[in-house]
Amino acid sequence: MSDSAFFSDRTGQPVPRVSEEITFDVWRGLVALIMELMSDGSLARDFPARECEDDANLITGTDELMFDDSLKAHIPRAGDNPLARSSQIPSTAVVLDILDFTARHIAWPSRRANHSYFGHEHLFFDYNYQWITSRETQFREDVDVIFARNGIAFSFGDDMRIRRFGPPEARELLPDFRPKTGDPELDVKLMDAVSRFQSRTPADRQDALEKLWDAFERMKTLESATDKNDKRNSANRLLDSATGVGPFRDQLESEFAALTAIGNKFRIRHHESYVPDLPNDRARDYLFIRLAAVIAFVLRQTGRMSD
Repeated sequence: MSDSAFFSDRTGQPVPRVSEEITFDVWRGLVALIMELMSDGSLARDFPARECEDDANLITGTDELMFDDSLKAHIPRAGDNPLARSSQIPSTAVVLDILDFTARHIAWPSRRANHSYFGHEHLFFDYNYQWITSRETQFREDVDVIFARNGIAFSFGDDMRIRRFGPPEARELLPDFRPKTGDPELDVKLMDAVSRFQSRTPADRQDALEKLWDAFERMKTLESATDKNDKRNSANRLLDSATGVGPFRDQLESEFAALTAIGNKFRIRHHESYVPDLPNDRARDYLFIRLAAVIAFVLRQTGRMSD
């Protein structure tokens, strides 16, 4: 049983995380989290308010106007003070940009001192990494709870940047996708493709698809000798190593041929003006998962995937 604070999660009734659109209620919940960071001093290091009449150098809290001006400069589409416009919701891309922007500026004060005469605190920051990451972790977990409860398919990564989950079909495949092919360039291509596929930017996901197809073509040469014209024989040896002889080997060879044809037919490996684009992002997701599954199977069968 889940240890979630919510009954529906504990009883196996969570909301499927498949939506890639931020709703109004989610937005307002995220605004509340960011306003909490402002009020507890977690954004005061980079946006300091200095309102102590005894010493103008001391930090007393977060300068919300400074935060808003910086946010607007980094995210022009956010407009003026988006956190205060409760009746309007920015686009999903802008909301996720705001989360990225906020996360990079979090720093928990290492020391606080109460100035009783003026009724405020003095905040001090010594850039102690442990203090910074502690508040980052809390923010990441709070955002993820809101996303999970509302079925949002985004989350903070360990680098405190928002990442896309991708479709459910990919979620068991990608975390264990760690190639160890013996070809360092191929490993880089494969991992770069997987990383870009998890981007929330459609252009990155198109790039991921193209890189994965390039890696597929290179993978076919893993059993090749030095002869650059030996690609077909290398691919056959790779299939033999993966499956041996039999009906499934024939099926896998047909899948190799089908995927090769798809890469050549659509704007994946060729970019001439007459080459058709894929119809939408779901088609890109489908083809990426289909090819990644084949690559993962072959690499695991031939001992070229890390455990």
